[in-house]
Amino acid sequence: MKPLRMAVLGAGLIGTRHIKTILAMPQLAELAAVADPMADPAQFDLKGGAWFSDAREMLDRVKPEAVVIATPNSLHGQQGQWCCERGIHFLVEKPVTATLDEAASLVAAVARSSVKTLVGHHRRYLAAVQQASQIIASGRLGALVAASVVWATRKPDEYFNTVWRTQPGGGPLLINAIHEIDMLRHLCGEIDQVSGIKSNAMRGFAVEDSAALLLQFANGCLGTLTCTDAGFSPWTIEQGSHENPNFPYTGQSAYRLIGTKGSLELPVLRTWTARDPADIRWDRPILDEDHAPDFHDPFEAQLGHFQRMIRTDEPPIVSVLDGARTLAATLAAMQSGDEGRCVRPRAF
Repeated sequence: MKPLRMAVLGAGLIGTRHIKTILAMPQLAELAAVADPMADPAQFDLKGGAWFSDAREMLDRVKPEAVVIATPNSLHGQQGQWCCERGIHFLVEKPVTATLDEAASLVAAVARSSVKTLVGHHRRYLAAVQQASQIIASGRLGALVAASVVWATRKPDEYFNTVWRTQPGGGPLLINAIHEIDMLRHLCGEIDQVSGIKSNAMRGFAVEDSAALLLQFANGCLGTLTCTDAGFSPWTIEQGSHENPNFPYTGQSAYRLIGTKGSLELPVLRTWTARDPADIRWDRPILDEDHAPDFHDPFEAQLGHFQRMIRTDEPPIVSVLDGARTLAATLAAMQSGDEGRCVRPRAF
């Protein structure tokens, strides 16, 4: 297939990873341009790609076929609208937008346009997650009853030298837990309601450093999610999956999915089932099986999927509408922590 002629908006941490992915996979895409008003272009070898400080100027002058939107959250909605107006396909990083009203406007704009869109919840492309989805769909676990997730790591002090990371919206709920919420939606189904508690006791910033959530899924499954960027542990999906080279591998699972017939650890991908499937009860032998998940870079897999979406009309794995639903569940968790009550996510 013909490579995509792409541009990247935003050259921060995540934008840089997209730039490197595009440059490393010329069979999938070529980098036409990057736009960032703050980053130093001298730190990048764009291999002929142009550099702009103004995103809209870049879109109009370069006219890329597709873009990655990896700018601050507050810009996602407006830049997505620009792409819709110009007929430019786009992959927008999570969260899809900063607010639910912006998400609704972007969902409507995409529906009116002919552009293909994707939201960057890249963990859905992990081989272990894809295999887990197949195990759940096969019925091997039975009906899902409960899910337990931990995301706990300690961010370095210098991480918070960037001021917005110390303010509301810059904490682990919207930056990190949104990935876990998307994964839970993907594996367990839609979230019907959520209760949350937030704390800033460890650092004292205006934003939370820890949160604990109770989730009720529409199918009756219940879930818990503990998220903190102030505690040191081996339990993150990054550490158990090789997903992010900046996280040392621990081989530990952060997810436990429990069904009526068996359970599953993820991302190590270990199942627990009865020795005799016809006799499942607490006093019978239980067997564990490691499924040895393959590994591939999720950003490379995501880029390949994006190319196929545009070239062959492959359905999106995470559409803008899907991303809006994950955002709604995450903001419901934040609202619950602020108000001390159970909250239902806004319907999309």
